[in-house]
Amino acid sequence: MRRFVGFILVMLVMSFSVLYGQNTDPKSILDKMSETYKAMPGFEVSFEQKVMNESEVSDAFAGVASVSKEKFLLKLSSQHIYSNGPILWTYLVDAQELTIANFDPEDGFINPANVYDIYKEGFDYKLIRSENLGGEIVNVVELISTDEDSEYTKVVMYIGQKDNYLKAWDMVDYDDITTAFVVSAFKPDINFPENYFEFDETKNVVKHKEDLRN
Repeated sequence: MRRFVGFILVMLVMSFSVLYGQNTDPKSILDKMSETYKAMPGFEVSFEQKVMNESEVSDAFAGVASVSKEKFLLKLSSQHIYSNGPILWTYLVDAQELTIANFDPEDGFINPANVYDIYKEGFDYKLIRSENLGGEIVNVVELISTDEDSEYTKVVMYIGQKDNYLKAWDMVDYDDITTAFVVSAFKPDINFPENYFEFDETKNVVKHKEDLRN
């Protein structure tokens, strides 16, 4: 009996050691994720996106996002979005239409270059759980919007415990429609060539162009 009680006590101690050895501070988890991406010269993310309405998929497509600090290039089947920081180019592939505008990163627009930092303003956050996602253990952190002007009520992030990479994220709007993103491939530490994040009109057919810059 004493041996059995001793065994139970040892198992309890081991369980508490594992539990408290994990990082359960959501801010620390989010900070490490942000620091990991910011330390890279650039990276490329291939992802799958689904729009869910009452658990039914209303739209689905894939895309590729390239990022270098504040610069990004988002390629979807229907449109390509370039930003070199101050300027935003939106190109509609089928219509071959180009719109050029000033880009203000402070306007609340969530893009590939800032999704890893959105928790820093306008959100409260909490660690929901840990789970196995595609064979990897992730921390699931829920960001709850505190900004009445935000397009989303909450964002749920799935962050790898081992590498601090963002494996997936869900964005829920005020109509309870969820836009879910899952990373299908990730290439870290890329040095992109100069002008990679600027639209080149000599390499793309443009039938109509609108310049909205001041």
